Amino acid sequence: MSRTPASVRRWVVRGTATAIAVVVAAGAVTAAHALGTDTDPGRPAGKTVTPVPADAERVCAGNALRLSDDAGNDATKASTVGSATVATATTGSSVERSGLDDSATGGSKPRLLTAPAGDTTPQVAGSSYQSVASGDVVGVGAASCDDPSQSTWLVGGSTETGRTSLVTLSNPTDVNATVDLSIYDGSGTVSAPGTTGIVVAPNTQKVVPLSGFVSDQGSTVVHVESSGGQIVAHMQESIVRTLTPGGFDIISGGAAPSTSQIIPGVVLEGAQEAQRGDDTADAAPIVRLFVPGTKAARVTLGITTADGGGSTVNATAEPGVVTDVTLDDFPDGRYAFTVTSTEPLVAGARTTTPTYDGRTDVGWFASADPLGESTITAVAPGENQRLTLVNPTRSDADVTIRSGDETQDVQVVAGGVRTVVVPVAKQLELQGTEGLVAGVTYMGDDGIAGFPVRAATEVSTPVRVYP
Repeated sequence: MSRTPASVRRWVVRGTATAIAVVVAAGAVTAAHALGTDTDPGRPAGKTVTPVPADAERVCAGNALRLSDDAGNDATKASTVGSATVATATTGSSVERSGLDDSATGGSKPRLLTAPAGDTTPQVAGSSYQSVASGDVVGVGAASCDDPSQSTWLVGGSTETGRTSLVTLSNPTDVNATVDLSIYDGSGTVSAPGTTGIVVAPNTQKVVPLSGFVSDQGSTVVHVESSGGQIVAHMQESIVRTLTPGGFDIISGGAAPSTSQIIPGVVLEGAQEAQRGDDTADAAPIVRLFVPGTKAARVTLGITTADGGGSTVNATAEPGVVTDVTLDDFPDGRYAFTVTSTEPLVAGARTTTPTYDGRTDVGWFASADPLGESTITAVAPGENQRLTLVNPTRSDADVTIRSGDETQDVQVVAGGVRTVVVPVAKQLELQGTEGLVAGVTYMGDDGIAGFPVRAATEVSTPVRVYP
């Protein structure tokens, strides 16, 4: 029996609701006068339709990739390196794990998380973490498991010599997805054949090397848009500094363009030391900005620690080109970055740290959307994990973090930041998070990484249908 993914079913229900709304809008006045009931002839008759509960699905990023096989052959096809660990959470009875097929360009073996429907549509969440040391791919990477979407902004990557950036396009639906990539760099929009009409087969992942469209660019941003099947997109970057491996990470999708962006968890650890040696021009910590509009943006970057310390940096981001704002002389620690702009933009952060073996690792940190009153998440096992909560609202927030029978109460004052230790590989239920933004960071001998905590998936609600 063929499986109908939750992403498709949710889209159908939402589309139906939209169609109903249009019909109601077109005939509301006539219906209100022409229809009624015996007991209340002045009110139109109607019926409440409750959508059928659907399975919930999210897709995890998969394993580290290199552009060749283990023997260094076939550089046109991506192959996996090592294996990522995945942690899951659900409000349903269980989480089923399955895989997506590779395409002709290879695949990262992404995990498809499915929470079977019960009396209601459940929630499902997860994250992945991997420490890898194989040839040129060395470092740690972490990523959120995400909802399929028609639009994803990937802020990060590079195609300079020694830098490999791979966009992974995962289609968990049962229909073809047609994907367009809008690529931007420090010079503007990249015009190259092959960026539009990329077909990703059902239940399949396609790997797209960024170097196939733009070469020798140190600052890139990619906007992924799909029609037909919905897509989960990530980017993997690996670095070789001259002949020495210089890090690996996975870039999760960031928040859509807005005049306010929050990057909830950023690790700064040994940044000055990481910039020593050869080929380290891109080892400095930066905040990457991109304005998709037509006007330059005046930007204020607030850099805050959990103890209330921090500072601000002012910058200008020109429209249509990628801007990297360098951060100098900040002490080690875990930070939250708040970007306030006069124009809608997207934002991400990159930092670099020395590792125990004398090399370096790179960490990319994505902006995140606000959470609802409650959400669930799970933190994949890794080194020195922390959950950072950012409260951009005007009211203090009392957050309860529940894991089984254990609870942790955390107050996040208005405009403040809190960083706490949370258990790994366990389901976490967060209550009292309305309007807050959250992220998870790792910091250890092997390197640094992080991912944004995703809000609960929106599900269809009952719809009142009028004849």
